[in-house]
Amino acid sequence: MPSSGPRFAGDFMLTSQGDKEQIFVLRGGKLGSRLAILRLSQSVDDTAWARSPFGRLYGANTSGDTVDVVTGRFPAGSIFVAVTPCDADNAPATCPAPGFSPNYLGSLNPWTGYITRVPLSGPAFGPQGMVFISPGWVVTPG
Repeated sequence: MPSSGPRFAGDFMLTSQGDKEQIFVLRGGKLGSRLAILRLSQSVDDTAWARSPFGRLYGANTSGDTVDVVTGRFPAGSIFVAVTPCDADNAPATCPAPGFSPNYLGSLNPWTGYITRVPLSGPAFGPQGMVFISPGWVVTPG
């Protein structure tokens, strides 16, 4: 987690997608660390943190074999999640299905685990892996 995070700042996080949980190693993974579990309202695949109000949120869309981008103004400190209802342990074998929509972008409340759908305009955005890139960052392949 980024050191500027509103909760779990600087901690290591692992997502248990099917269980709808995020598991945190508190105190940076040092000897004597403790675990904390945040129970989520939806199954998620990945999490991205807006580190500035401007930037781009990139998402891997595996069903379309593309990398899609969301632009606009982002509230600094916002936590975005790739919501994957069909990957929950209780999802039906044939999905999407009633109550189990295709993937979508959500906003995570780090105190309650509640996820709210982020309204977007433009083509459908069904992410799995995500990353937020702030202006001025240089990404080089390799």
